[in-house]
Amino acid sequence: MHGTKFSMNNHSQKGKMRGVTEINLTSLMDVSLTLVIIFMVSFPLVMQSGIKVSTPSMQKAISQQEETELKAEIYLKEDGIIELNDQPISPAALSDSLKILLAATKKKLVVISADPNVIHDRVVAVLDEAKQCGAEQLSIIKRKVETRSAHERSN
Repeated sequence: MHGTKFSMNNHSQKGKMRGVTEINLTSLMDVSLTLVIIFMVSFPLVMQSGIKVSTPSMQKAISQQEETELKAEIYLKEDGIIELNDQPISPAALSDSLKILLAATKKKLVVISADPNVIHDRVVAVLDEAKQCGAEQLSIIKRKVETRSAHERSN
């Protein structure tokens, strides 16, 4: 057996073996130091965040939209269509259009909304693209769901 020593002691009980156990600290220290190194390497990666998220009230979001003379409002539809200020736009042209629009605004605000069934990855990708195009403020809003009677009244 590794780590256990057996010895015969004539002064104690005759014929019985007494086990002396020792803890091997070398392997325990190896595992401990390996875990410390793993945590030290992974800590900066975990603490790094690309997007700050704050939850402003609806009134504050509405007032920010009204203060901006030109607004960049992006709407992601369930069928893959992207609308910029209520105009359909191709995903390839979104970046260039956003850069032009944001260059003309004082507050570089982009408001993003999406259909309830849009995949979260698409929303985050558009948020990232807006940030790379120069957006300083990003807002995510939930659009009110139109009921059938309200839709029929508008037609």
